[in-house]
Amino acid sequence: HAALLDWGDEGAVRALPRAKVILAADCVYFEPAFPLLLLTLEALLDEEDVVCYFCFKKRRKADMRFVKQMKKKFDVVEVTEGVDRDFCKQERIFLYILRQRMEKP
Repeated sequence: HAALLDWGDEGAVRALPRAKVILAADCVYFEPAFPLLLLTLEALLDEEDVVCYFCFKKRRKADMRFVKQMKKKFDVVEVTEGVDRDFCKQERIFLYILRQRMEKP
């Protein structure tokens, strides 16, 4: 099911059917919207068993600042297996797996 989702609108996120897998592609493009994107990801990744496959093309330095903020809020793993690493490096394409941050005991 595909639907429009306004970033930062928690009511809209709560109204969505619960998903265990989220695909986010090319969402990193407008620096002023980064805080809203982070808030939306936090709302979507609100359970341990939810996973987000997050892909974007780096266009400017600010994009990597977003990744740094993302890594502070979520457990983030960069996907390197099964991808053409040379192509991704040349095209500046990044693929991550995001999950809710697990508290360390």
